[in-house]
Amino acid sequence: MGVVNETGETALLPENYSDKVFAILLGLADGATHARDDIDPGATEILPLYLADGLLEALEWAHDGVASDEAACMWLAALRGYRKITGSFPERTPEPLGRWIDKEFSNVEIFEKIHDGDPQNLAGLDSPDMGQPGRPTGAGADSTGVLPRAAVTALLARVPLGTTETLARSAAFLTHDSQAAKTAVAAAKIIRSAMERSEASAGEWAALLDGLEGPSADALREVATKIGENISLSGQEAYDAYFGEQAAEADGASDVEAAPAAAAEEAAVRDPEVDAYAVALLAAVYGTEAVGERPASALDDIISELHDRWMALLV
Repeated sequence: MGVVNETGETALLPENYSDKVFAILLGLADGATHARDDIDPGATEILPLYLADGLLEALEWAHDGVASDEAACMWLAALRGYRKITGSFPERTPEPLGRWIDKEFSNVEIFEKIHDGDPQNLAGLDSPDMGQPGRPTGAGADSTGVLPRAAVTALLARVPLGTTETLARSAAFLTHDSQAAKTAVAAAKIIRSAMERSEASAGEWAALLDGLEGPSADALREVATKIGENISLSGQEAYDAYFGEQAAEADGASDVEAAPAAAAEEAAVRDPEVDAYAVALLAAVYGTEAVGERPASALDDIISELHDRWMALLV
């Protein structure tokens, strides 16, 4: 997890890296909140924020000159996320000591409940063993819950692309199996390309999706296609286009004409896991411009602290 590229030279951070890290973390929360249309946070965004803290812990160890197992750090962080979501650790698992994020989450006001996310995320963690290639705890599982955490594994800058692939694969195998892990690798590489090359990266995404199958791959392909089709728009316009919120105004439709479309949109059930990843991708392309109009979130203070701690170790 060093800061030297393949040629041995000190690698530079991508342009606007700090802004994009902050925007991606905000985007994970915003996309899930937008999909649910509810102010209370949910498992969809809580788990990847904990995994980000797991990677942060690995960075802290590295900063102190101590080698660490990034996959194990993410697993222990995910177990702490499991406890936050459900109220207790899974049976027969380690019970890692709390960190700053646990204290901060205890201060988050929940009005009704923590919303459910992809059930496979909790099911895969409900095991005494850490899921990994060859020993998956979610044998055969493939679902969209791997996408938000893939965005988190792409945040680490100045490392070989193979490191991003390894982190994304390890994070996916904590709860899912090989097919979902392949999609997670592609999802992370798409986010990383967007962080590094912004709008110019959109032409690379289709090739990263070649040969991928299954529900997580289908969802990722739809997101990449939809955002790629509107890549020439501004950040806010691209956000609105993804959620279909500009159509009636752009067409000059009357309230009566817009009503059927609005009813159909309301009737469609959105997947918070997919929308969390989608807004993270928009944030990777445009930075905070993509989430500039977002409402305040109950997790904003945690996200701000996570961003500051992350950047303190990488700058």
